Amino acid sequence: MNTWKTLYIKELKEHRALFILLPLVTAFLEIVAVLSFNDAQGLSPHFLWSFVPYAFLLVLPFLLVHSFVQETKGQTHYLLLSLPVSRAQIFAAKAAAVATLGLVLGALSTAGLVAVVGQLHALAARVTTLHLTSFTALDALVISGTLYLSALAVLLGMAGGVAGLKLVVRRFAGLASTAFVLGVFYCYFSALPEVLGTSQVSWFDHHSNGPNGPNDPNDPMGLSPDFLKVNIAFLAYSIVIGLGAMTIGMWLFERQAEA
Repeated sequence: MNTWKTLYIKELKEHRALFILLPLVTAFLEIVAVLSFNDAQGLSPHFLWSFVPYAFLLVLPFLLVHSFVQETKGQTHYLLLSLPVSRAQIFAAKAAAVATLGLVLGALSTAGLVAVVGQLHALAARVTTLHLTSFTALDALVISGTLYLSALAVLLGMAGGVAGLKLVVRRFAGLASTAFVLGVFYCYFSALPEVLGTSQVSWFDHHSNGPNGPNDPNDPMGLSPDFLKVNIAFLAYSIVIGLGAMTIGMWLFERQAEA
């Protein structure tokens, strides 16, 4: 356990500049979005900056692949593989370090989005001309969190598979990596409709707190229990696909290390 912790900290230190910069930029953009609300100007388009940090998710797969490529180019992989640890631990430490950055960015981005939704509702209560749906901060937390974690799992899984593939395939590595990514996407999206089964699912329903019953259109609306179940199924399915792709990459990495 101590050895794995050392490898994990090593990965954090090697990419410390990016691991510090991206969270700081994310926090800054979210603060700008939240502070864009004021009584004088009302609704400002600056609140859209809250969505920009989600694009940083696309950087993480390249960071994970680069982590493996950098070891080979710097000839440090010989020293790394000579350590008395399993090859799986080395692979897992790199993946865990990048996943940690992804979770930090996701937490900051989602917190900012939830704060923006709260500010929008507070503004709607003050400005009578601004009409919003009853989409609450909790709804934003559930949906954005599910989508982000699902995308993170799949993207890092594919990146792990590509990293292992690049170490094994010497010629046409780019073509093989492209085929692998397309194959994972095909498997993921081909079975996704069956996993979700959203044809009979209502996304929103009326809360039953009103005097006229649960179907009163004047009652506040929220995510339906069925849709919450769909979110859980979607997240679990994405994690399984991501772990499957990552396992392939780990197996290829162990094979290359033993060669």
